[in-house]
Amino acid sequence: MSRPEPIPGQPRADGELVFAAPWQARTFAMAVQLNQSGLFEWKEWAALLASNIAEFEQHNAIEDSDTYYRLWQQTLEQIVAEKTEL
Repeated sequence: MSRPEPIPGQPRADGELVFAAPWQARTFAMAVQLNQSGLFEWKEWAALLASNIAEFEQHNAIEDSDTYYRLWQQTLEQIVAEKTEL
């Protein structure tokens, strides 16, 4: 099991993670817990999130933490679906 590494673009203030709403922190915590339980490797997760962010940024700008964590939630749903397909 790999240790979560910082992901570029993740909202921070003074080096600490910033969550503008409770759901953002819960989404973050779910991703960490699923990684720690072995569902996916953190590098795999980070690569998928980076890909989803890059795709989004082709048409839009990420202007706030809400948009960033919506992409985080979308990516979490995507990787869970991929890993739990029968």
